[in-house]
Amino acid sequence: MTAAQAGTNQQVLAGAGPAGPPGQGGPAGAAARTSRLGSSSLAFRILRQRETGIVLVGLLMFVVFSVLSNGTFDSVENWGGITSTAAELGIVTIGVALLMICGEFDLSVGANFSFAALVMATMIQDHYPPGAALVVALAIGAGIGLLNGLVTVTLDIPSFITTLGAFFLWTGVTLIVTGGETVTILPPTPALLNVLGGMLGSQIRSELLWWLGLAVVVGVVLQRTVTGNWFFAVGGKRLAAVEAGVPVTRTRVLAFVICGLFAAFAGAVQLGHLDSMSASFGTTYQLEAIAASVVGGCALMGGRGSMLGAVVGTLILAMLDSGLILSGVSPYWYEAVVGVILVAAVAMHTRVGQLVSGAGA
Repeated sequence: MTAAQAGTNQQVLAGAGPAGPPGQGGPAGAAARTSRLGSSSLAFRILRQRETGIVLVGLLMFVVFSVLSNGTFDSVENWGGITSTAAELGIVTIGVALLMICGEFDLSVGANFSFAALVMATMIQDHYPPGAALVVALAIGAGIGLLNGLVTVTLDIPSFITTLGAFFLWTGVTLIVTGGETVTILPPTPALLNVLGGMLGSQIRSELLWWLGLAVVVGVVLQRTVTGNWFFAVGGKRLAAVEAGVPVTRTRVLAFVICGLFAAFAGAVQLGHLDSMSASFGTTYQLEAIAASVVGGCALMGGRGSMLGAVVGTLILAMLDSGLILSGVSPYWYEAVVGVILVAAVAMHTRVGQLVSGAGA
């Protein structure tokens, strides 16, 4: 790489990273980001974070559901269930959010989730070492992600189409292999499954720690490493990234592999929780993970998002599911309310971005 290319590369990474939106570097960009609140005010710095609005929505939901459920919603027992549900979806959402930051989608994560975990469950049932079964499941997940990535970049077709086809493919394979039957791990439960999804104390499961730990690790990679900046650059400024020498193809494929790996690991975690797995488990995760990512601030066109937003978005969906039931509302309203929140979140993120950049003045 020449000195000129290296300089351009640094400019692309600086402009596409999480510190600010593309094209707003330098004095002119600083002026554009100054709102009526004042760029140095605490209110401006808080408002500038895309996750601020959705955190406030989550707090409001907590208060409303606590009142409507007469305090049942905020009980320790209920939050044990909420965090467990959120953790399983949340691990999938981490990979989906990372892929969306890179400007791609994966609609096959639900099929990946169940297929990889079913293979793991079958191997354990047939007395293979649980550790080997987990490695095989993770390899399957990463392999499905690799295949999705290679097909997308090699044939130059939208990842939406690639992964939609993969969803039908692996769902069919799962049904053919298992005959639609549930695979159950009989006692005694292997220690590995307890590590993945067993109880920690009376209410909290280990899957919560896996979810939050992985979110922190991926968040640090995104915020603090060159590879993380590549994800933002590829999603937000792909042509500029190519010209700067960023390995765009490799970065896109890597994002697919990570997404597939996390989907398979989430399936293994749920297997550790339930000691059973079915082809029907996780079938809605591909849409819920995208919804949680968008609610948390990921841009549909790529280049924007964070792991904090992905965690908060996932938690809001889990809170909504539990809160509606405990408030006496039919669970059939869940999908309808998620749709409303999804549209409102996109509108809110857009409006906040305009206000911060001065467009709302």
